[in-house]
Amino acid sequence: MTEPILLSRLHFPVDNLGYGSRAGIWFQGCTIYCRGCISRDTWTFDPATRTDVEAVLAWLRRLDGQVDGVTISGGEPTDQPEALLGLLAGIAEWRGDSEIDVLMYSGRSADTLRHGLPWLWESVDILISEPYEASRAAGCALRGSDNQRVNLLTELARRRYPAESLESTYAPQRTKIGVHVDLESIWLVGLPHHGDLPKLRDHLTERGVELGRTSWLT
Repeated sequence: MTEPILLSRLHFPVDNLGYGSRAGIWFQGCTIYCRGCISRDTWTFDPATRTDVEAVLAWLRRLDGQVDGVTISGGEPTDQPEALLGLLAGIAEWRGDSEIDVLMYSGRSADTLRHGLPWLWESVDILISEPYEASRAAGCALRGSDNQRVNLLTELARRRYPAESLESTYAPQRTKIGVHVDLESIWLVGLPHHGDLPKLRDHLTERGVELGRTSWLT
């Protein structure tokens, strides 16, 4: 039986964290604690977020519209290795032979992941690795800071994310921030530049809009 996942949220469509129209899966819980993280709300291992992996896979199967890829983030997905393994196995079965790529973010180094979770290198197409460093945040392609690495692990990844043109093709996505609204929250999805979110809060305050809780200050 697959270990349940501690799940922060699901979003669709996501169009700025990889190729095309994507399903976004955010894990809840992180032990890396990158300074300057914009998703501090995902650090706590909250048992109330416990969800069956099959429920996440059922959500994927119900998506109405073309899905070009799945982006997995958090939180830190590799802090829940059994749930992650089960999720990736289910995604592999769901996507079959279709050209749906799986892109995953991890704050751990590529070397650590290669030795500690060798199956990961056969389960995802693109792995964004290494911890976020706020002092090195820049207009990077698909990365929060320029020390992070884009590991292209499959032929599909190398075709969709060619290393020689990665920055020119995907760096402009950093200027795109998706907005997803549910009954209680407004979620901003993307890779804002360092300092952008406090500026947003200040601009909203000037216009009489008060934020009750912000992910980067939780």
